[in-house]
Amino acid sequence: MRDCLIIIPTYNEEVNIKKVLSDIRELYSNIDTLVINDGSTDNTEKVVQNEKVMLISLPYNLGYGGALQTGYKYAVLAGYEYVIQIDGDGQHDPEDIRLIIEKMQKGIDIVIGSRFLGRGSYKTSFIKIIAIRIFRSIINISTKVKITDPSSGLQGLSKRAFSYYAKIGNFPPDYPDADILIQMIINGYKIVEFPANIRERKHGTSMHAGLRPIVYFFKLLVSILIVLLRPKSVVEG
Repeated sequence: MRDCLIIIPTYNEEVNIKKVLSDIRELYSNIDTLVINDGSTDNTEKVVQNEKVMLISLPYNLGYGGALQTGYKYAVLAGYEYVIQIDGDGQHDPEDIRLIIEKMQKGIDIVIGSRFLGRGSYKTSFIKIIAIRIFRSIINISTKVKITDPSSGLQGLSKRAFSYYAKIGNFPPDYPDADILIQMIINGYKIVEFPANIRERKHGTSMHAGLRPIVYFFKLLVSILIVLLRPKSVVEG
């Protein structure tokens, strides 16, 4: 399926990324894979260079959103029809990619693998849970659309969606989620969720660790307010 690109943003995932790529290759040898090395200070770049995948190494750490947008821009230039983004820490189950592809082929613009649907037992920090609950409530109230996991790193994007993401000048460098989703819903993009199979992280530290989630929480509140006050735009696609 050469019209589909799997994007994997990574930061210091030398221990995890090889297994992630191996699992993807075993299941989807006909799908191109692009790793975005977001200024890693470990051996992530060297590990990926030994794998049969494409690699873009950023000269410094742009942040999760910056790494993703780099992948979106590449997908636009290379002419892909679909993009699937999956984290490089091994927590996302590559088996879920099949379902994402099926939904996108039926005309869905954004497919989100939710950690909070089904019988999953996903656990995270208290501040992250509170932030996610607040943001999904804001999405529900402002758009009348129920999104349970606006911060999910497992997503599928149609060409229309990732092309729009690629050209956003102020694309969030941290975590593109509630504010961007509200913007997409307001402009008529079709979004669905499915219960994702989340696996326990075995090694390393998350790209979202430390004080970043707290800073992100307040930045995103401001961003959401700006989006809601902004006139509805006409989105090309």
